[in-house]
Amino acid sequence: MPKVLSDTYIAADAGRVTMLSLLDLSAAFDTVDHQIQIERMRSTYGLSARALDWISSYLSGRKQFVHYNGETSDVMPVTSGVPQGSVLGPVLFILYAIDVTKLAENAGFSVHAYTDNLQIYGHADPSQSTQLMADIADCITSVETWMASNQLRLNLAKTDVIWLGTSRQVQQCTTDPLQLQAAWRLHSAI
Repeated sequence: MPKVLSDTYIAADAGRVTMLSLLDLSAAFDTVDHQIQIERMRSTYGLSARALDWISSYLSGRKQFVHYNGETSDVMPVTSGVPQGSVLGPVLFILYAIDVTKLAENAGFSVHAYTDNLQIYGHADPSQSTQLMADIADCITSVETWMASNQLRLNLAKTDVIWLGTSRQVQQCTTDPLQLQAAWRLHSAI
């Protein structure tokens, strides 16, 4: 977060505002698809042979069941998710979702990401705030689409946007991010 803060100060000193979007991923570690993960490790990161077999072995062969009130469910194979509480869990998730960072950067935004926390932000003159808000909304829609196609889920009800800058700069913004948040919350409720 220090980079986000530093970039925001630099923008404010230049008379610009920053729109910061804080994205919330639902059950991110639990939804990593093992087959997509293995293929991504092979095609994007060039893993092969033993290294790829090791990752595949680490993810596969896991089973789960539920025991509740004296009853036990059937044992089912686990086909998604990275083991939480392990050193590799966050690393595997980052490698799985790194394309989201590239997507936002290609749209012209800065990104700060750590495991399942994602912040996308951009800067503009206050008079251009409407365009910046539209661009960030388009970027978040693209992120949501990418996530859905990769078995991840963006929780729009918990995704927030905020203007950052001096109080005078923020007052000059022509749009209110609460309008955008209200639209997302309505969309996610449907």
